[in-house]
Amino acid sequence: MTKLIPCLRRHWSIAHWFFWAWPLCAIISVVYLIGYKRFDVVDRFIFRRSNNDEGIKAMTILIRNFGWHFFLPKFRSVIQQRILDAVLYAQEHVSVIGLGALTKDERITKGGKWIVDILGDRLHVPIVHGDTLTAMVVIQQALALIEKYRIKSPVFLTGSTSKIGRAVALYLAGRGIKVIMYTQDQERFDKIYSEAGEHSDNLTRSDNLAEGYGCALWIIGKTIPSGRELLEHIPKGAVVLNFAVPNPLTKCNFKRRPDLHGYEGGLLEYNPELTTLHFTMRLRPGLTYACHAGTFVHAAKGWTHHEVGPVDIGQLHEVWQAAQELGFRLPQL
Repeated sequence: MTKLIPCLRRHWSIAHWFFWAWPLCAIISVVYLIGYKRFDVVDRFIFRRSNNDEGIKAMTILIRNFGWHFFLPKFRSVIQQRILDAVLYAQEHVSVIGLGALTKDERITKGGKWIVDILGDRLHVPIVHGDTLTAMVVIQQALALIEKYRIKSPVFLTGSTSKIGRAVALYLAGRGIKVIMYTQDQERFDKIYSEAGEHSDNLTRSDNLAEGYGCALWIIGKTIPSGRELLEHIPKGAVVLNFAVPNPLTKCNFKRRPDLHGYEGGLLEYNPELTTLHFTMRLRPGLTYACHAGTFVHAAKGWTHHEVGPVDIGQLHEVWQAAQELGFRLPQL
């Protein structure tokens, strides 16, 4: 197994051939849940913006938890302690700590704010959730798709009251684009509606997927609903931009609906020749999650503030500009 993991890092495209190993992975997931080891350093690398650049020294740390562990309330405190231990270790080696995947889930760390509050004076480096850059990448991709497909209809947005969803909704509304926000939470919608100010008329709430049937662009920001439940409400020929992880629509789903135009959102390209990065989070070399890129932006700019909690709408353009200066760019649509 120790030889297999480095192999998969270098040859990401062959991962599906190892489906046979799922029983072993299932056993390991249980061992990790009850084990004493808290985290692993899986990569140490340098990220450069050019050949002449000294670069940013970085590391990737994985806490010893599988995705399903995060949905077990009984073990939530165990996961939280592992995250704190990883943060305390990491700050001795890096200048910025970026959170990924479920380590920034609201129920676990409240987008990183819980970490900042709990550690207090023991925390010496900024904590970054990276959602500011992710939101701006999704926005840029949405605007590009609207132009490419000449979309005139409202945009249907799921996961609309999350950190990223809120930022996307507010920005698009500010550009005069009507957004139907799919959410069951009237109170959270009302807060965002009020925040939109003079552009609030561009935001409407829906608690029914069927109301998105007239929308030519669906922006998916939540893993549930998924599959057939989601597909049956997306109109023929629609454009689907997903930034939820994992993607609620699989390749098989899109094969059943070849009329749809599917795009992965929240991703950025970089030059793989300028980094010694090996652990690519199952993405091809040269492609990374925007939230991870946001950590490099924070470090490169020398920012010392924490990026936790809600996305600061006022920082969207500055973070996006800094990411481009660092060599990140949108994947071709």
